[in-house]
Amino acid sequence: MTNDIFRTVRELIQSNKCVLMGNAVNNDGELYDDSVENLTAILAMKDSYNEMLAALEWWQAQMRDDTCDDMGKLLDDMSAKAHAAIAKAKGN
Repeated sequence: MTNDIFRTVRELIQSNKCVLMGNAVNNDGELYDDSVENLTAILAMKDSYNEMLAALEWWQAQMRDDTCDDMGKLLDDMSAKAHAAIAKAKGN
């Protein structure tokens, strides 16, 4: 897989009238191997994205809560959640 996993998507969109003209599909109308890898990687990002979004929404809700008695613990919890979501998104 290339470092540019969105290349396949760009190629398909740019040549949407005739996908064979792009660099994502071969002359037989089949996706190139790297195109399949790219699309699979994008699909796999869905869970990480949802978890990151949930962590950010939780973070935002915590920041709006002015009834917090222990801000240090809250910030530690927020940091841990954010770190875990980022690590998962990076595949670590």
